[in-house]
Amino acid sequence: MSKCWNCGVQLRDPVPVCPLCKCIVEREEGDDLRQIYPYPYAERGIKKMQLALNIYLFTAIAAELILGIIHFVKGGPSGWLILIAAFLVYGYITLKVSIQMHTGHQLKIILQSLLGVAVLFVIDLENGFNGWSLNYVLPAAFVLTDVVVIILMCVNNRNWQSYIPLQIFNIACCVIPFVLYYLQFVTNLIVPVAAMVTAVLTFAGTLIVGGKRARDELYRRFHV
Repeated sequence: MSKCWNCGVQLRDPVPVCPLCKCIVEREEGDDLRQIYPYPYAERGIKKMQLALNIYLFTAIAAELILGIIHFVKGGPSGWLILIAAFLVYGYITLKVSIQMHTGHQLKIILQSLLGVAVLFVIDLENGFNGWSLNYVLPAAFVLTDVVVIILMCVNNRNWQSYIPLQIFNIACCVIPFVLYYLQFVTNLIVPVAAMVTAVLTFAGTLIVGGKRARDELYRRFHV
């Protein structure tokens, strides 16, 4: 039997990679099998959650249309209508990602962070764009991602090396504020620099403390 320490499911076949989240699976013997892939009631649960998601989508579209008609009749600024639409889209994507069993929690972390920044950017934009969403919120989201990754590595210490790709992705994302600074959308580099330093130190610390296991993960993922 093999077990994915990311999803928590146990697999009948001794596959090296989890078919759900694509993380490394580990071999285990003699444990009580509580979850077997495919889980017997997984399909039924997914259908119920998908129905709930469809109801949410219909309700959100109907609500936005009704609010749009009210705005058309009464007039006035349309900023509040755009903000409501942004929150409804954020809620839909959050629910959709959450109910998809094949979506690993690492992807959920990335999407939740980027979607949260996008919603706050819309709020900033609708209030005249003071730049706080890009100067502070965007790099702060990358710092928060590093903190979450460290916590998850401590909790999931048997498969901590699977978070190395997320660390590398976060370092790449930390470049975005510097690009925006070059394009004059970002005016303050204090938080972006702090975010980049945090991301690099987190990755370097993982490689140093992880030793051979971290290097093996890099080789397996990127052949370096």
